[in-house]
Amino acid sequence: MGWKRVIGSGIAGMLCLIPMAYISFRFLNLSEGITGGLIQNIDDALGSISSLIGAGGIFIELIVGALIGVALIFLFPIHWCIFYRPEDIMLILAVTLPWILCCVITCGIFARSPKQGIHTSLAIGIGYAIVLVIVYFILIAILGSNIILDGILIGLTDLPYLLAVLTAVFEGCLVGTVFGGFVGSLKYKPKGAKGKRGKSRGKVEVSGLSEESRAIESSVLTEKTSCSNCGAKLTIDELFCTNCGAKSP
Repeated sequence: MGWKRVIGSGIAGMLCLIPMAYISFRFLNLSEGITGGLIQNIDDALGSISSLIGAGGIFIELIVGALIGVALIFLFPIHWCIFYRPEDIMLILAVTLPWILCCVITCGIFARSPKQGIHTSLAIGIGYAIVLVIVYFILIAILGSNIILDGILIGLTDLPYLLAVLTAVFEGCLVGTVFGGFVGSLKYKPKGAKGKRGKSRGKVEVSGLSEESRAIESSVLTEKTSCSNCGAKLTIDELFCTNCGAKSP
């Protein structure tokens, strides 16, 4: 897989993570698990608002829910969930499942070997790391300082913004890489394996034909005949009778 294909599959995987984050937000109670139950039923509230708005409300619900899910996945690393909520298995699943599904789906489409699966999964993480670093500097330019932004993240995760988001991205990416490499291995076909089998089959056939030819040749050479003059037994390759010297038929 060339670098252009890796970058393309990485971008596709980055887009794939967004609906996967919505699934985690909507069906695995990601926001409730992150806040320890302090904030509840955000998904139901969005559903109620969308039903009031009408047809366009469903689209708004999907966009807002996906953005909330992505933000929570990026701000709260997997190790934070394990350290601070080790008993909440659903929270750990809600944080890791979007990465797993994203890498599995993307590698299932683009990867053809374990190496390609690993490269594709890493490209997703590296792509998001670049985006989040750019967002950090944009927010600093808007706020005029990093104190507020880092202070909020330290209060939430005990980590400044950059360390929190980069840790969250690469932890999730590495978990997804395991599954991405596995999916790539399922689709891996060694080069030349078919050709080798074909060659070996050809050799067997040629060998069989040569053995058959040798058998026919041997039977022809050992075929018996008799001399027309004295009746002595001769082989077919003898031109003259060994008994009387007459020319064999």
